[in-house]
Amino acid sequence: MKTEREIEGAARKRWGALQYRDFRFFWAARAISVAGDRISMLALPTVAILILQASPAQVGLLNAAGTFAWPALGLFAGVWVDRLRRRQIMVATDLLRAALLASIPLLFALGHLSLLQLLLVTALVGGMTVFFDLASTAHLPSLVPRDGWADANAKLEVAQQAVATGAPGLAGLLITLVSAPFAIIVDAISFLLSGILIAATDAHEPALPVKPRRRLWNEAAEGVRVLLRDRALVRITLAAAISNVGILMSLALQLLFLYRVMRLPAVVVGVCFAVGSLASLVGALYNRRIMNRLGIHRTLVLSTFIEGIAYILIPAGMVLPVIPLLLGALVISGFFNTTWNVSVITFRQTRIPPQLMGRVGAAARVIGYGALPVGSLLGGLLGQSLSARLGERTGLALALVIAALVAGSSALALLGGRNFSEEGSPDLIR
Repeated sequence: MKTEREIEGAARKRWGALQYRDFRFFWAARAISVAGDRISMLALPTVAILILQASPAQVGLLNAAGTFAWPALGLFAGVWVDRLRRRQIMVATDLLRAALLASIPLLFALGHLSLLQLLLVTALVGGMTVFFDLASTAHLPSLVPRDGWADANAKLEVAQQAVATGAPGLAGLLITLVSAPFAIIVDAISFLLSGILIAATDAHEPALPVKPRRRLWNEAAEGVRVLLRDRALVRITLAAAISNVGILMSLALQLLFLYRVMRLPAVVVGVCFAVGSLASLVGALYNRRIMNRLGIHRTLVLSTFIEGIAYILIPAGMVLPVIPLLLGALVISGFFNTTWNVSVITFRQTRIPPQLMGRVGAAARVIGYGALPVGSLLGGLLGQSLSARLGERTGLALALVIAALVAGSSALALLGGRNFSEEGSPDLIR
């Protein structure tokens, strides 16, 4: 017969990282925020395409606007994340993003919404997201013990993908019922709720020690040096950059292809993206099993290749039924995107010292996420160029094929399994 201590231990094991109060609040905040993000992910380009009549190049610029902040601010944002209380950074950026997004339906209601204003709001929200993402990744190890990091990351992905499953379908419905600009109100509310939940966590979280008199650039450069000393982290960063170029090329053109070429309504597109989010949830649930069976290196190679190449199914809708192909692309890419994300985050947390997490994470993301605006702009320009030469139907389809091939080629950066021990690097962790 089990003792009371054994029963209590079994219950804690079932709960995993959720047994810790502050992690539960953080977990809920991230899930709510991601649900709102998924709505805006569909609503923002829909505003540009259907209301502001944006061209492929302009849609690519809009997608790029939200990611320009990574190469511009990433390194220095990482320093501030290591200097300041990460909880306060997350609360402040959540509230600012809520206010910025709320301005879009307000401007639309007043009849003053323009593509320039949409670009400015998107860029400013992207800047806040840089600070929030770096702070949240660096903050998580302080919420749970080291042996719970993988479980915490997996539970975050599960929760985020679970609520995001219904978000695209809800976005399509909201766009149909109240128009795309007013659908964005939901995202603004989600950031407000996220900020409130994070503010409710322990207010006494200590700032990590840094040398206060060092110059900002010196501390940023330290993150770059630590990253470059770890070959596995460098290869992961390069793979992420190549993948992001291809995927953002595709994302810049997908809605144009689906709305203007395939003539799909927003509700149908939203439901398809919701099914893709469900596959992401399954990926989060099975990530640890995949990692345990294949090992970290094989998991990373497989996930980045399949995630990227899956998008080649979408332009195949030119000759075969588009909805099953769209669903297939989103399901496959969603599953392996989550597998990649959880694996990379956990791997980085085991390799990078806590006091350097913000700076090294920023260095990796400046390179990986710095590729996002490149991909968006390249996709928009390629789509517009090919559409002008071959017609919109053929041009957009060909551009989507090229984007999928670029994304899938990211696996080449990871071939060869040296340097991928899951234990922390002796040169970094002291």
